[in-house]
Amino acid sequence: MNVEDGTERFVRQGPYTSSFAVVKADPYRTPTLAVTSTGGVYGVNASGGIKVPGTSRGIGSERWKGPPYGEYRPTIEHTPTVDPVAYEDSIYTPVVGTNDIAAISASDGSVHWRVTVEEDEIASASFGRPTIQDETLFVANWPNQVSAYNLEDGSQIWKRERADQMQLCTPVTDAGIVVMSRSGVALLNLDDGDSIWERDLDGNATEGTAAVTDDTVLLSDGDAEFHALNLETGELHWSREFHGETQPVVADGVVYAVEQGYSLRAFDVNTGTELFEYTPSEVPLSPPIVGDGRLYVTNRHRVIALEGTA
Repeated sequence: MNVEDGTERFVRQGPYTSSFAVVKADPYRTPTLAVTSTGGVYGVNASGGIKVPGTSRGIGSERWKGPPYGEYRPTIEHTPTVDPVAYEDSIYTPVVGTNDIAAISASDGSVHWRVTVEEDEIASASFGRPTIQDETLFVANWPNQVSAYNLEDGSQIWKRERADQMQLCTPVTDAGIVVMSRSGVALLNLDDGDSIWERDLDGNATEGTAAVTDDTVLLSDGDAEFHALNLETGELHWSREFHGETQPVVADGVVYAVEQGYSLRAFDVNTGTELFEYTPSEVPLSPPIVGDGRLYVTNRHRVIALEGTA
């Protein structure tokens, strides 16, 4: 879609269930959009390919398909698929239906490396979205692990078994790795995974993520409150009533979070003052995305752009 007026550029159908990661692919003039589904990882043409008249299909719209290749194991997943991460000319993603993490070429879908995080054949690792910093890949997985891998060859740098279950996300900062869990949040050392601080929020989160600024961690406890904590110490700055789990984003001193899938709320990062609440006529709302001076959300078959948010 055109960001200025929302006019449609192209539509392509596929089995895709995650968000897209944009990555440059050398053989092509346009970027590749990496996306996952319950069938594997796909590389999609960012220009849509050549439209086939009268259909929503396009010639060259799908460039490649990556793993898995029919080797599914029994799994326990709290989300169907995990959003992939793009870095330079590669895609880093959990391999759906397995306990593996893989680095995949954005050019042709070939696998640079693939490692098994959990050898258990019965219960899946159930990953959070990986994050990357200083040539290291960080990832959390069910039930209670957080791990770090060398970005070049996939060798494990460290792995930590955490006390709390449902290790959900691993946003990386210069101060450390922010790890959200079922009941609270912690900051781990980048070099060895040791705890710098722990904060029990008495929460009940089985999904969701944390957002991070230079000095603040922002998250819902999955139950009844949204919190802002000091990044370096874990000290609580403020809390506001907020029900359910969410995936917040931050832009220009404002944190945006969707409450229970139907209401978009905006808080001042420093004070917790609620700046606005937006409830559309149709729900549920997707997690928000910020870009081009606008805030984007989707609901049902619509894309909504809100101005004056960044």
